[in-house]
This record gives sequence, structure tokens and C-alpha cells, in this order.
Amino acid sequence: MEFENFPIENAHRILTPRPTVIVTTVDGEGNINAAPFSFTMPVSIDPPIVAFASAPDHHTAVNVEDTHEFVLNITPVDIIDEMWITARDLPAGENELEAAGLNWIPSKRVKPPRIAEAVAHLECELLRMCEVGDHNLIVGSVVNASVCSGCIRDGLLDVELVKPVLHVGGTVFVVGDHVRRIE
Repeated sequence: MEFENFPIENAHRILTPRPTVIVTTVDGEGNINAAPFSFTMPVSIDPPIVAFASAPDHHTAVNVEDTHEFVLNITPVDIIDEMWITARDLPAGENELEAAGLNWIPSKRVKPPRIAEAVAHLECELLRMCEVGDHNLIVGSVVNASVCSGCIRDGLLDVELVKPVLHVGGTVFVVGDHVRRIE
């Protein structure tokens, strides 16, 4: 096998596909904000901690810094078009969920809502936010998790049923619906 050099400024494009979530937040006045993110990962099992990266001036990062709460909504393929609408740069205070035609339901432990059409939700409280390069790394404790009935098989998200959206780059996505088990 031969290898060629790859531009380091595009190194993130090698780490694909990445799970894509819609992060919901609220501002200090309770206005709902939503935006898709694929720079997302679990970072601890016990206690449950997750992280995502956001541009520091993005409404999501500003809201999390102000309120210390957010929800990661797991995006299935049947709302991929709506997810893309939430990526639009709407003025602060305008509800991207409403613009996308998505419904929201109250969270159990935090103020930002959960997306009704998402297949699972991780409600989080901010642990820390730190500048890392051109993004802020937002790290949160999971304080509540919910999943659609029937979407868990053998203790794992049933990706064949759910068909989660995975981001390759730009407007290119993969649907995660093929499972290969290693015996």
C-alpha cells in the first residue's frame, strides 16, 4: 500500500463519517436555538460525559456559555432535510426548529427542548468550555437520556432501524444503516 501526503488543514475530513446531531439550546430569554453538529463524541462512560465543538460566535456556543445547558438530539435520516434547515444562519432569537417544521417537547432536566422527531436525546449540563483552535470544545454531563421505544437492540442504538445521519463533509452525508458484527 502506498500513502500520499494530505493537507493537515483538512485532517478532519479523514475522520469521517461522523454522527450528526442537532443541538438545541435556549438563550437567556428562553428563545429556542437549534443547529446541526458533527464534531461530537462521548468522552466518559462513568460519569456519562459528551462533547461537541462549535465556533465560539455561533448562537449555540453563546447560549451554552450563558445558560450552561444543551440537548444533543440524535438525527435519523427521515429528518435530514429539516436538519439542514437548522444550519441556516437565522438572527439570534429566531427558532430554527420552527423554520424547519420540527416539533419540540420539554426536556426532563434542562430548559432546552428535545426534538420530537429525533430518535434519542442526551440532556446535558455544561462541565466546561474551552477554546481549542478555531472552535470551543463544549463538554457536558449527561443528566437525562431518552430514546424512542424499540430503537435499542442488544443495548445499542439499532442503526438498521434508526438509520442515523453521518456527516462526511460539506453537504455529503452517509446513512448509517448497515451493521457488520465481528465474531
